[in-house]
Amino acid sequence: MRIKNISLQNLLFFAVLTLALCGIIGCENGGDCNINNVSYNRIYLYKADPETQTEEKSVYTGTLTVSLVVNSKDSIVVNHVSQFSELAVPMCYTQECDTLVFLYENDERDTLFVEHTNTPFFIALDCGMGMFHNLKELRYTNSFIDSAKIEYPLVDFDAHENIKLYLAQ
Repeated sequence: MRIKNISLQNLLFFAVLTLALCGIIGCENGGDCNINNVSYNRIYLYKADPETQTEEKSVYTGTLTVSLVVNSKDSIVVNHVSQFSELAVPMCYTQECDTLVFLYENDERDTLFVEHTNTPFFIALDCGMGMFHNLKELRYTNSFIDSAKIEYPLVDFDAHENIKLYLAQ
């Protein structure tokens, strides 16, 4: 058996190539996994002008906290935000109506009820299940919310504008 002399440059090249391939293979986690397999309902704020029948995006300048109520227990999903024009809130996959409580800085509240259907789907063995939601109906109180409408009913991993929330002026 005859061994050919390998130059130091070739040896270094093969070592770097091997490390790079090991790094790429070692970092692979299925590729199809979403970081946390949660679909976020994206709510955009608007102000409507009934006289001109136009709408424009709005920035809420006060402070807002949003809680998601599940089985009579609330969890804060947005905590003391200000100067915002959109919210991304997780959706509940164990029930078909999300109750979002908006607490404004002056202790006034609004409640937004989001009725939806849940559609589970298998992602991969390493990732488990994911859940998409289809928005069906909105109900709300009227402290600061003037009206609301479903803009894009599918809530999935993509960043769609799902709900338009019109604030009272």
